[in-house]
Amino acid sequence: MNIIFISPNYPEDRWRYIHALRGLGVNVLGIGDADEEFFPHGLKGCLTDYYKVDDLHNYDAVYRALSYLSYKYGRPDGIESLNDYWATLEASLRRDFNVVGFDVDYARRVFDKNAVFDCARSAGVKLMRRGEDGEPVIPQGSRIIRCCGMVNRYGKVTGAAAYEFSDLPEIIAKKKELLSFFSLSDRECDVPNAGFMETALKVVDAVRLRGGFFNLTFAVGSDIILCDASFLPPEEYFADVLACTGSSDVCHLWAADKIGMNMDYHILPETTVFVTRRFDRSYRYSHDRIMSKLDSVIRRHGRCYTGIDITGDYFYIFKADNAAKARELIKFIQIDYSDNTPIAQFPPLRAVDRRELRQTAIREQSSFEARRLLSRKVEEKLHQSSAYEAAKNMAGTALERK
Repeated sequence: MNIIFISPNYPEDRWRYIHALRGLGVNVLGIGDADEEFFPHGLKGCLTDYYKVDDLHNYDAVYRALSYLSYKYGRPDGIESLNDYWATLEASLRRDFNVVGFDVDYARRVFDKNAVFDCARSAGVKLMRRGEDGEPVIPQGSRIIRCCGMVNRYGKVTGAAAYEFSDLPEIIAKKKELLSFFSLSDRECDVPNAGFMETALKVVDAVRLRGGFFNLTFAVGSDIILCDASFLPPEEYFADVLACTGSSDVCHLWAADKIGMNMDYHILPETTVFVTRRFDRSYRYSHDRIMSKLDSVIRRHGRCYTGIDITGDYFYIFKADNAAKARELIKFIQIDYSDNTPIAQFPPLRAVDRRELRQTAIREQSSFEARRLLSRKVEEKLHQSSAYEAAKNMAGTALERK
């Protein structure tokens, strides 16, 4: 099976989806305008072949590249980019090479924000309004909740999860604030007069999504108001959170759908939390104390992902019992050094026994001396055996001469 991938090097995290395709035995053939030497490290071993063109905007050049790869490897079974900028190019190539997938009209409907909002409005979903300065007007007291999921090639939702944010991601990016969010159950998202997940799926149905992702951001208060909509793969950090929230990795879910495999995404019962910290701030609790607190529930942590500014400098992904516990742990991690707000304390650390430490050091030193002595004796034995073998060989040679 052959799948053509347009501009496989951008965005940088797209190599994970190509890697998932390769893991299922698919030949992934890339077409792009970048040199292979600048590819992300994870991408270099995932492509079966790569054809460089001078400009991806030149349709004739891309057409010739695809013709060459088709002649060399056989007819393509799919054409992908996972990038809204090249969605129309994908659709045009599918039409000309008779490849199954969305057409140009679909690309214009799904990847144009105004068209998406028109579809949502026609489905009865309330939309966020913007002020004179272009800033979003969010009702006071509303929670920011994002619904992320995937739809297979037949239009069936194979999995969806909801997350509560500290604020709108674009506002966080503008203010350089810290990012934090955690997963919610369907019941925790609902409002008295409407169900959250039902409202989100209304948008997906109105757009008539087929074989792709959806990321819908809502302001949830007395009403459920759509703030933003994207039908691209989630950001790299969000893909990791989704993998910890559910039973499957979203990259493998997408790859399995492309080759006709059926995989569902089941939400796990625990709450998944994502929190960041910045190196230019001081915090009440050190990283070591955070890790001692999260030792049994931590899933991933480390330097933040490249190319994403809103996530800060260091991230933690861990599990919590419920939303209330998630908020408490977020405060543990992000509370400032100068903030005197009382919060629940860490469990007391075990007191250090200085005598035990001294005895341990003595044992380790004794063990080191014993290993060094043993190593010296082994070397002496080897040297003696080598000398013995050399003398024996010399004696044997002398006997043969006689």
